Amino acid sequence: MQLFTCLVKKDEDQFASLCVELDVASCGRTKDEALEGLRNAIEAYIRYMIDEGREKDIYRPVPMQELKDFLFPEDDKHEQTLDAIPLEFQYA
Repeated sequence: MQLFTCLVKKDEDQFASLCVELDVASCGRTKDEALEGLRNAIEAYIRYMIDEGREKDIYRPVPMQELKDFLFPEDDKHEQTLDAIPLEFQYA
């Protein structure tokens, strides 16, 4: 079983989610939709990488500047609540 760090934030009228270890993102109208979309995106990404024989390339952390932009957008003047949510995955 693999555990990934996933960040979720409210972004205007939707929620954005990001997997820190894989640089995979999703969004949804609710936090649950954003997390479900992220889970599906992670699963599709891992399946694709395995099918392509690129298991060694699966981990690709979010570049620091992109992580900063996700966490602290310049145009966002108000305080945000961020949730870091672990998602568990099992793959061959």
